[in-house]
Amino acid sequence: MLILLNKYSNNGKGFQKWEKYRPELEKKYIKNNYILISDLEEFHKSLRQEYGRGERLLVSAGGDGTINFLLNQIMNMRKVERRKVIMGAIGLGSSNDFHKSSSENNNNNGKVPLKLDYKNAVQHNVGQVDFEDENGKWQRRYFIINCSIGVIAQANFLFNSKEKIIKLMKSKWVEGTIWYSALKTLFSAKNIPTEIKIGNKRYSTDVSSLSVVINPHISGNLCYDFNISPQSDFFGVALCEKMGVLARLRTIFSLARSKFSGLPKTRSWKTDRIDIYPVSLTPLELDGEVCLARDIKIKLLQGILKVSQ
Repeated sequence: MLILLNKYSNNGKGFQKWEKYRPELEKKYIKNNYILISDLEEFHKSLRQEYGRGERLLVSAGGDGTINFLLNQIMNMRKVERRKVIMGAIGLGSSNDFHKSSSENNNNNGKVPLKLDYKNAVQHNVGQVDFEDENGKWQRRYFIINCSIGVIAQANFLFNSKEKIIKLMKSKWVEGTIWYSALKTLFSAKNIPTEIKIGNKRYSTDVSSLSVVINPHISGNLCYDFNISPQSDFFGVALCEKMGVLARLRTIFSLARSKFSGLPKTRSWKTDRIDIYPVSLTPLELDGEVCLARDIKIKLLQGILKVSQ
């Protein structure tokens, strides 16, 4: 087992949480037969070497951003190699949305959410995203939870920022920091003129938020009401359009109660492919990680990855 530990997850508490729960994890779940790497560059270099030695179990120990990094490392492997790999996760992050879709079926030591039952691994969907970056170069990235543009992407950008108040709040109250980031963005973010293509239909609108989800949980206790699983043959697509501050507030409070369908100024679809054309560069969020993008093309890769339960 090769474990990628993000010691900076959960506002720098990742290593402390790892050390606190390591004895129990070793006793019940990972034994002592594992290699621990806490440097992203070192992990990138070691992955091929350890794969060559026969390692097939790759585990993220951190938050959703750490999972996204590991996912992209796996997806950039050769297809014949990727098919033999099983991905697992130890939730040391702030939100741990990756663990929430079927948490009742997961191993859990009561303290951190786990996906370490590799003997019962299942095929899991992945989203492939091609986009043009701020330098005019085409990039390909992958997501396993959700991706978005608009308010949610900008709120994630703020939540991951180094603003003093954000750093202070995250050290004391993670859920409150999520709400602070969301509410501040709700009041300040502008709607984004965008063309959306789903199937053969095109829609022109001003996007307040547009989410493409594999897992309906988007941050903290916010959740869409899509009936979707990691094995579905579609994404859930949630559009909030032309919203002012009050409409945005109503929507976020509804999401806190897992309600979305039928809300004013919203639309939703089920699709396996969507193209998004904002008029200019805009933050694009992938599993909580944010980059700048335009001409965004997203497609579903169904059942392409084995994931522990």
